[in-house]
Amino acid sequence: MNRNIKTSSITESAMITGILVIIAYLSSFFTILMFFYPTPAIILGKRKGLKYAVLSLIASDIIISMLLGLQTGLIFLIMYTPLAVALTYGVCSNEDANKTILFGSAAYMISFVVFILLLNAVMGINFIQRLADMYDQSFAMTKDFFENVPDELKTEQMEQAIKNIEQTVAPLMNYIITNVFPAIMIVASVTTSYINYIVASKFAKRFSINVKQHEGIGYFTFPKNFMIAMAGLLLLSFLLNALNINVGIIQLNLFTIIFMAMMLQGFAVLKFFVDKSGLGKFVRTIILVMIVLMSLNFSFIYVIIGLVDLTINLRKINRAV
Repeated sequence: MNRNIKTSSITESAMITGILVIIAYLSSFFTILMFFYPTPAIILGKRKGLKYAVLSLIASDIIISMLLGLQTGLIFLIMYTPLAVALTYGVCSNEDANKTILFGSAAYMISFVVFILLLNAVMGINFIQRLADMYDQSFAMTKDFFENVPDELKTEQMEQAIKNIEQTVAPLMNYIITNVFPAIMIVASVTTSYINYIVASKFAKRFSINVKQHEGIGYFTFPKNFMIAMAGLLLLSFLLNALNINVGIIQLNLFTIIFMAMMLQGFAVLKFFVDKSGLGKFVRTIILVMIVLMSLNFSFIYVIIGLVDLTINLRKINRAV
């Protein structure tokens, strides 16, 4: 009996390995598929155990390196395998959905940092500067395109828009990329982890596999000690600043992380109460669209709502420590 179970687990692991390799191959044409690489491994881990998921991931990374090149294999090994393992661990341990997503976020963020350091150490590529250069090139191409538009088709509004982008938007984007990249990386890590968990849990439910379903963005929340950790880091940065140690960029990123995190928390609170309002689906959808559209103008209000919820738990939901 045990031998049959082991054979079944190995067979299923081999199938998942094949699926992972196919995803890697197709991601050469459809880049977005790369972000769903962990999903099959999560399903396998829940069905057969974490060990088989890890073995399947390692096997697929080796095959990808052989078929698609060492660089491609390393990208999947460094960037997506740790994310898959972290999410699978959380799922196999029956952890809370939010906690599992945070596991995945931490793993993906660390992987991202390792990837950037390796690019710089091995290939001499400054990843952040390369992003800034790509944006500058993209803006230059856009500007050239509009400059080549026939004079009879040009409008005053078009020329003013290009001027505004050149004087305001372009320098701001360049500053954000080069100075606030760590904060952007954290947001990207949480988003990638969240999407993978949601997709994996939906697939699991479809095939009657018991994975804790996330109740939706309205139930998303950061742990209780999130603000304590952020406040501690900010305090440390101020102390370092008092000692004449330049930590301006660190403080900027910490403020950005806190602001964006609490903005997300505030949006989750608003969605929670809109969903609980008893209004029709169409009306709720209109309200949520308006909330999203107004997020830039009322972002500070969303942040305050998020802070209040994290302090006194407005939604009265269970929250990880």
